[in-house]
Amino acid sequence: MGCYWIRDCELADLETFTTRRSQILICGNRIEKIGETIMPPAGCEVIEAQGMLALPSFADCHSHLTQTFMKGPLDDYPITSWLVRLFAVEGIMSEEENYYSCLLGCLTALRCGTTAINDMAKWPLLDSTVEALRDSRLRATIGVTIADVAENEAMPLVSVDEALRRTETVCDLIRKDKGRLRASAAPVGLPACSKEMVQSLKRFAEERGMILHTHLAEGRKETEDVRRRFKTAGEAEALYEFGVLGPNTLLAHSIWLSDHELDLIRETGAHPVHCPSTNLKISDGMPPIAEMLKKGIAVTLGCDGEASSSNRDMIREGRLAAYLQKGRTLDPAALSAAQVYRMMTINGMRALGYERLGELREGNVADLILADMDHDVSLLNPSYRLNNFLYAANGQAVDSVFLDGELLLRKGRFTFLDEEAVMAGARKAIESLNRKIAKL
Repeated sequence: MGCYWIRDCELADLETFTTRRSQILICGNRIEKIGETIMPPAGCEVIEAQGMLALPSFADCHSHLTQTFMKGPLDDYPITSWLVRLFAVEGIMSEEENYYSCLLGCLTALRCGTTAINDMAKWPLLDSTVEALRDSRLRATIGVTIADVAENEAMPLVSVDEALRRTETVCDLIRKDKGRLRASAAPVGLPACSKEMVQSLKRFAEERGMILHTHLAEGRKETEDVRRRFKTAGEAEALYEFGVLGPNTLLAHSIWLSDHELDLIRETGAHPVHCPSTNLKISDGMPPIAEMLKKGIAVTLGCDGEASSSNRDMIREGRLAAYLQKGRTLDPAALSAAQVYRMMTINGMRALGYERLGELREGNVADLILADMDHDVSLLNPSYRLNNFLYAANGQAVDSVFLDGELLLRKGRFTFLDEEAVMAGARKAIESLNRKIAKL
């Protein structure tokens, strides 16, 4: 592992929402020292960071990387038709097409400052998904999507025993990897899962210290169906009664919830994952994020799959999240920039089980980004770096990314792979997939 001396950056303090001129010393995979002056050891690589904003890197807490190549083919469909078409496209993907789809999604996320991602993978394409994640160097939590109740005629279903076998297979793959990958249990959600399924996967996750990652109350019709089926106030109440909610449970979308259900989420310490781009693009609705925050619920953020969000940039996702809550509540302080940064960083890392990530502190793991604030005329004001990065910039302003002490992006270029070769392979894979989609 290397040694890096970051000189004269603008260090973000997300507790006080201020910045200060600082130097950062990274030794191995840890932040060794933060201060106004530092005496680095001999041979330490110098990173000149004047005009650079230093921030913790981001956690994308809900993703479907397989869908990266599906930006375009699924645009502007109503949700029922969208799902049927999605399953059809996923069913014709080859391992190579999926590999490049997932790799491109990972690299786009990394390019925009994300170092941890929580993915729902497709069982037939699991091997190529894991291979892409390994090659991307990202931290990743992986679960295979599981369903045993048909939402539509195209949905693939499995038994509880098969669901446990598949989840165990993910665990075996990750165990052999011994790297930055972790496993999760990933039931699709109650519209497509039985009580027995979600309870079995919850027990499996608890026995192995894994997170359970599921969708919650994403569609109004689906939520109403769950209410009738289980005779509860909604999906969250059903999961509560089933014993599924808890601090290791991540709940993607969390839109159609009653105030009572928000109290249940707060009580159990479960983590809603806000996915604003998807919620708007496929007309899911707007979740009560402002109300969640007032109750002290630790909300996180996710970019979801690009078939529904067309986005892998957490800065754009965070800005949209803030704007939506301000407009929804008619309160400009409903979701502040400071709250958004916490959702993107420490809230997300904690929800995924990382203890020494999400904050720039001495002794923490060195996952951090440097954003170039001096080469965009709209970002020059040094007194409002944090506000302007969220509200006026995007992930393309990220100059450098450190992950586990490794410098993976420098001056906007990846340091560990041949970008041109990856893009060439990705173009061929997209062309191949497009030819097959045209025949659907």
